Amino acid sequence: MKNRFGAPGADGNGAAPRGTVCRMPRYLHTSIFVNNMAESIGFYTDKLGLKLLDGPHHYPGNADMAFVGEDWNSYIELVYDLEEHDPYGLGNRYEHLAIEIDDADLPAYIDKIRARGVKITREPKKSPGGSRAIAFIEDPNGIPVELLEKRSGPIV
Repeated sequence: MKNRFGAPGADGNGAAPRGTVCRMPRYLHTSIFVNNMAESIGFYTDKLGLKLLDGPHHYPGNADMAFVGEDWNSYIELVYDLEEHDPYGLGNRYEHLAIEIDDADLPAYIDKIRARGVKITREPKKSPGGSRAIAFIEDPNGIPVELLEKRSGPIV
């Protein structure tokens, strides 16, 4: 028998044996609509330090697409829709992105990106769990981006 993820299940309805945990497939990427591809690529690469992994690619009649991230393990897909539409608003793009910075000093990182013209919407403060600092910035499309200090220990 196979479960809903295509892996063998323990019973006829595809459920895993009681007490076992099903592995979730690997999280791959988040896709967001952007109003200006060049400005968005510049924001994520020049201001935040992510790499342009691929693109931008032009798909006539459909969309322009580019991919930014540290590597292909987890990345952001930037999509510029070529069909006629009003500019995207917050409600029809995405809630927020979250990026863990390589630095343990979030306030210093915020000062660096503020100097590059990044809009800071929430200054650094301790996360609700109190384990590390978080802050929020805004990308050129108005999408909130949560920045988190590098985690110092295991996820619990």
